[in-house]
Amino acid sequence: MNGQSGKRVSVKRVVATVMRNMDISDVSKNFYHFVEWAFEAERKIGSYKTFVKRTATINIVNKQASLPNDFLSLIDVKKSGDASSSTYFSQSSATFPADTDKQNSFYLTEDTINVSTNDVSSLDIAYYAVDTDSEGFPTIADNHEDAVSAYIMWKYKARDYYNGKLARAIYVDMERNWSRLCAQARGNDNMPTPIEMKKAAAIWNTLVPVKSLNGLLNV
Repeated sequence: MNGQSGKRVSVKRVVATVMRNMDISDVSKNFYHFVEWAFEAERKIGSYKTFVKRTATINIVNKQASLPNDFLSLIDVKKSGDASSSTYFSQSSATFPADTDKQNSFYLTEDTINVSTNDVSSLDIAYYAVDTDSEGFPTIADNHEDAVSAYIMWKYKARDYYNGKLARAIYVDMERNWSRLCAQARGNDNMPTPIEMKKAAAIWNTLVPVKSLNGLLNV
């Protein structure tokens, strides 16, 4: 895993477990729907265990630097190579960046960090990111696996229920099982903001590797 925090499992494993439990033989027909539903489940669980903490050094050019591709939410910023507390940067408003007169301040845009001073060539940042496995698929915290699997199975069987092919009692039981496991997985974790979850969804969807006609990933 890439800079993972705590034990994590690939969404591919979760999907494989669901397909085995549901006796689904046609993998290609449902796989990417299941990956999307996995993130829906994580969003409903609403936990920062969905994400991992990472650090990076970024170079500043003309008081601006690009954020890492997997960037979700900023934790802390400081001048590279300096442990002094005076070199930590504080966030200012992106609405009126020209009015910023604080020393060592910054504001964020969607893809960049912008600083108030020319006296810095690089920054060390700590941030939340979406973790991936060696093939580029997103990962989830291992204690979310049962809840995510339950959600995918419930969503998959919902089509049968709406088409009159599944008894209401079974559908409701699957929904209750998902709700129970969701609450269990959520625990005391804090909920990310709606903006962070929206950005995470965008990152998540870009991390699903594209298969070529010959079955190879990213070719």
